[in-house]
Order: sequence, then C-alpha cells, then structure tokens
Amino acid sequence: MSTIPTGTFVWYELMSTAPERAGAFYTELFGWTIESADMGGDAPYTAIKLGDKWVGGVMPLDAAHGTPSHWMNYISVPDVDAACAQIVALGGKVNVPAFDIPTIGRTAFVQAPDGSVFAPFSSSSEPPPSEGPPPAGTFCWQQLQAKDLDATVAFYTTVFGWTVEEMPAGGPRTVGFKAGDKMVATAMAMPTEVPAPTHWQSYVAVEDINAVYARAQGLDARSYHHPTEIPGMGTFAVLAGPDGAVFCLWQANDASNG
Repeated sequence: MSTIPTGTFVWYELMSTAPERAGAFYTELFGWTIESADMGGDAPYTAIKLGDKWVGGVMPLDAAHGTPSHWMNYISVPDVDAACAQIVALGGKVNVPAFDIPTIGRTAFVQAPDGSVFAPFSSSSEPPPSEGPPPAGTFCWQQLQAKDLDATVAFYTTVFGWTVEEMPAGGPRTVGFKAGDKMVATAMAMPTEVPAPTHWQSYVAVEDINAVYARAQGLDARSYHHPTEIPGMGTFAVLAGPDGAVFCLWQANDASNG
C-alpha cells in the first residue's frame, strides 16, 4: 500500500481540446518536452517532462462534449472507490468512474458540489522523494477560487482530512489547507464580480515572471491577470493557453520557500 499522505497533490494533467497545439505552446513557454510513455495500457501516454523530471501529462478532450480545456489535479487518497462514494454522499458527482492505470494506481474524475473538478488517486508505487522548492518550470502550488468559501472548505476537509489555517488578511479571505503539518494548497474567496465558477488554479514556478509572461503573450496566450506582487511572498500572473486552459505563473521572493 502506498504511504503517500492523504491529500497530497501527486500529478497534473492537461485535459485539452487541442493537445498538439497546447503541447507546442508549453514547449516554447517552459522548455517542456512532450513524449510518449508506456504506462502499460493499450496506447502510449502523452507525458510532459522538463529535462529528466516528470512534470505531468496530456489527455485529449472531445470538444463536442462541451467540456473546456483545463488542468486536472490528482490528489492522493487511500481508497479511490471509497472516496467516490463519499463525494457523491456529500453532493458531488463522479464524472468518470474509478479505473485502474496499469502499474501506476487507481483514479477517477470527480466534481465537487461547488463545480470544481479533481481526480482522487491511489498509487501502487512510491514516487521519488522531493526536496526543496519546486524548480522553475514545474508546478509549485494549487489554489481554489471559491464562490462559497465556507462550503468549499467543508467539502474538501471532509474528503481529504485537511486542516484549515486562516491566512493573513490584506485581500479576499484566504485559507490554507494542511495535510498533516504540510501546507498543500490554499482556497480564496472569489471576488463577486468574477463570472467564473469555483475552480482550481495551478501555479508553475518561474525565475523571471515578466519575461515568461511576455513570451506567453507572444505565443498568443490570453492574459487574465498581469504580473502582480504579493508583498512578502512573490509575484503571480494568470494566463490561458491556446486551448483555453487557465494556468498561473509564480515567482517567489528570494526569502520565500516557493
């Protein structure tokens, strides 16, 4: 049985209506490589790597189904089937029932009552240990933008056993999610004027956010939020790739752990 702590983010997957175009975009933006990987299934898996480091994967979406391109977060649980049953009991949905990934583990695609989507995941093997802050070009943080922060927090803490820590004031109310003693994500009350539903935002670490932001615009990315500093922490920006999938850039201050 895997010893990955429950509630840990373990994988990131681009669900894309235009996977080839998106792959070319991210290759130019972050220096990622897109390659086929044998995961033991009927067809090769499209993996994302930065040098020899695994970053995530890509899965095609049928645009006819109406689901927009998005980044999917895989979050560890001890039992995917039990997690799915609990999610339904809490008012959520199972969009894709639990299935096995040969030699990798078991997962499902689900939707919380607030509309945010994620993949509960149980690993059949142990990932290599990670040390220090995530390197530039890899995912470094996840944040929920929540229409009803209290309801969202109640759901996720029930499913993953996360504890909640109120973050310093100074903007919209934000809470941190902790798995054990490790902070794994945050959730922020979405400003009422923002028309989007509750959703996860995935952050990629960069060394020079202004340069990466400018390069993204040159590659026809859509900007939702220009680089903005959070005092004492770092600078972020919000963009969407050519397939419409939203992602964020993050440049930590030198004193930050990333």
